[in-house]
Amino acid sequence: MTAPPTEPKSPAPAAPTQRPKPTLAQRVVGFTFIGAFGLTMLTVILTGLYVRSPSAKRAPETPAVTLTIGEARTINLVFGSRGALEDVEFTIELPPGIELASHPGQRRVTGRAALAGGDNAFPLTLVARSGSGGQLAARLAVRDAQKVFVVDVTVVEP
Repeated sequence: MTAPPTEPKSPAPAAPTQRPKPTLAQRVVGFTFIGAFGLTMLTVILTGLYVRSPSAKRAPETPAVTLTIGEARTINLVFGSRGALEDVEFTIELPPGIELASHPGQRRVTGRAALAGGDNAFPLTLVARSGSGGQLAARLAVRDAQKVFVVDVTVVEP
């Protein structure tokens, strides 16, 4: 009798293959990409925080005018209007020592006017009599709406 055929034995399972270690150049490239990604994320986060912060919504700069004591100077206040407005009440409040040439001695002048659509120039001739200046406030009121414009006024000696 013959022996049954024997199947060839399969080789013993080999140890799992190991990946080769990355070279120095591969490590540098990998760390560079990770660093660039991290910096990108940091930039996105900080930009988002800055845009939402209250300091990003700064008020526009206040215009400034310098006057010399005793000399008249005309400034133009420019008011923009989307459409024509009738019966606009305006109030000009002046700092101490400054007056309008047309209203000497008065620190508060009130009047009414109509505004055309677009930019409206309102000339004011200011005279500095004394003091160091302050803020000129121009208030416009239509019905229930009010808008205040401020100009910094500085007074210098002649």
